[in-house]
Amino acid sequence: MFKEKLNLDDRDAIIIQKLQKNPFTSQDELGKELKLSQPSVSARIRKLKETGVMHHLIGANLKKLDLPIAKIDISTTETENLIKEFQNCPFFLNGFITSGKHNLCLLFAAKDLKTLEGIVNYHLRCHPKVKEIEMNIVISFAKDFVMPLSVDSEKEASCDQHCIKGTRKYY
Repeated sequence: MFKEKLNLDDRDAIIIQKLQKNPFTSQDELGKELKLSQPSVSARIRKLKETGVMHHLIGANLKKLDLPIAKIDISTTETENLIKEFQNCPFFLNGFITSGKHNLCLLFAAKDLKTLEGIVNYHLRCHPKVKEIEMNIVISFAKDFVMPLSVDSEKEASCDQHCIKGTRKYY
């Protein structure tokens, strides 16, 4: 199904499958299995990266960490602006503009539930453009879930962290 949509041939699909199972598989190993030269494998990988089919990501496997993860569904009139407000938040993982009852989904990870509650209470519940909010804590993951996790102290310093200090951002 995805092969056709992404315009992949069998060799591209094998390269992706092998690198997903073991990202350290060498191009020589792939070439031997596919009966291609190493430069041909390299060219295919480069093409897959350029088209966005393959992307290298360094992150934390949230399935293996003992961190609470919040999925927050929101109805708002300012989806893109609300996502931008969290760009410097060290707890923000990702945001999705969605269809359905809620039009925005935000993912956050923190060291404890109190911090997640602070984000919701001090940044979202009192936000003038937020109409409705539903917060769910992720209990478990079906598969590995790798996301960049902020360990950058400069990013933490750039966030006003009202949610930690207990002061409201909006009044």
